[in-house]
Amino acid sequence: MNDNKKPAWKRVEKFNNSSVKPLEVDVRDNDIEQAIKVLRNKISKDGILSELRNRRFAEKPSEKKRRKHREALKKLRTKNKKRFSR
Repeated sequence: MNDNKKPAWKRVEKFNNSSVKPLEVDVRDNDIEQAIKVLRNKISKDGILSELRNRRFAEKPSEKKRRKHREALKKLRTKNKKRFSR
């Protein structure tokens, strides 16, 4: 069946490999400890670790809504703090 003839809720987006960028860390002078630090930093900045924690257990829609609201408030507070500190 053609994708265009399917209802919107049945259409599946094609996975585009070009949009996925792997995390890469250079190991210099066999300094693995430093490379692990850099990898952990990249993982935390990308939000992969928090995403894994969130997906560990099923989250009710009401809990998800509350979490999103808290995150938005936190983001807004930090934005305002930066704006007023200048």
